[in-house]
Amino acid sequence: MSEKLAKALCDANIMKFGLFSLASGRKSPVYLDVRVLPSSPEPFSLAVDELVKKVKELKVDVVAGAETAGIPIAAAIAIKAKLPMIYVRKRPKSYGTMSFIEGVLEKGQKVVLIDDMITDGKSKVRFIEGIRKEGAVCEDVLVIIDREQGGTDGLAAEKAKLHSLITLKELLEYMKSTELIDEDNYNITMNYLNNPEQWNR
Repeated sequence: MSEKLAKALCDANIMKFGLFSLASGRKSPVYLDVRVLPSSPEPFSLAVDELVKKVKELKVDVVAGAETAGIPIAAAIAIKAKLPMIYVRKRPKSYGTMSFIEGVLEKGQKVVLIDDMITDGKSKVRFIEGIRKEGAVCEDVLVIIDREQGGTDGLAAEKAKLHSLITLKELLEYMKSTELIDEDNYNITMNYLNNPEQWNR
């Protein structure tokens, strides 16, 4: 884990504590508002630099932003890595080309899907399917934060691999070591991550 990255994410104030409903409808005592990251130029730039390193290691032809949070991240990566960028819709357009994809994508090109974070990976599977329907290859998903709640296994079932910069537990440990989180919120959140079903009975 990069402490510089952890600090950058904390500086951008992405962590919210309370009682939240996730996109899946499940309850959580922590919410990661990574969408605010582009509003903090220095933390955002640091995160993008780390993502660019990962993208270069993957040797892809195209970066694809997942609608909507992944779009600004993918655009920043594409500029720094000098790679073509597309974005993938949650569902195909209901008019015009009826496509999942916005941008130029050719058959056989190797694509990395970019998003802000991952929970169980179900939404990422839909994006991957949209890319593959265009005849491109998508075997890698790159996110800033992995909540470690099934994303790796969910993608593996679709023959795709998860890559992340940091996990939620690592971020919490950094916050604890730097006294950026109080003991109650730390214990509640760690207990939730170790036993999430107790929050969704």
